[in-house]
Amino acid sequence: MFFNHASTYRVILLAVLSFFFAGFSQAQTDGIPQDDPQKLVQSLSDKVVSELNLNREALESNPQEVKIFATTYVLPYIDTVKMARYVMGKHWRSASEVQQKGFVDAFTNTLIRSYSQSLLKLKIESVEVEPAREEKPGRVTVASKVLQSDGNKSDVIYRVYLNKHTNKWMLYDVAVEGISMLLSYRKAYDSDITKKGLDAVISEMQDKNADFNGSSQS
Repeated sequence: MFFNHASTYRVILLAVLSFFFAGFSQAQTDGIPQDDPQKLVQSLSDKVVSELNLNREALESNPQEVKIFATTYVLPYIDTVKMARYVMGKHWRSASEVQQKGFVDAFTNTLIRSYSQSLLKLKIESVEVEPAREEKPGRVTVASKVLQSDGNKSDVIYRVYLNKHTNKWMLYDVAVEGISMLLSYRKAYDSDITKKGLDAVISEMQDKNADFNGSSQS
């Protein structure tokens, strides 16, 4: 929707799916750290590549497994409220609590639907993660290089912040070759909300997600 270059788009899929597979990985190994942003990103990246390879056949026969992994285990690692609030931008302040919740829920399901549909196209060999760099206290970027099976390398940068209430590092954005996922979504949704209104945009998102889910958006 927002990225025209196929190779870049697929690497973005890996980065986002690292969010979604994170909890599934913890359920299997209970070893994904949240006390160090570099270790968090490296562990998630390594595990998602492994899980993609191990579960490729099962996922081909039942793509809904991606949604199961994501909806069951995503919350410990990604701040979907923070993401959705950023994507809404100025519209968040004027939205009611019902609208805010509706957009958060619809946006989370939209991420899962959009990126899971191309999950099996990913052919990743390895991910090299660099030390975290502080943007400001409590916020860092973690750069990485993703090596694909065709020999291409892509620069992927995660944005991570320290949740003061839980004292755990949380993922909230990813940029591939300088393209921020959240900024791209923000530009698109700002235009749609301005033209159609927030309720209409949420309704459209829910309809598309319901078609993907089969019957519901839960």
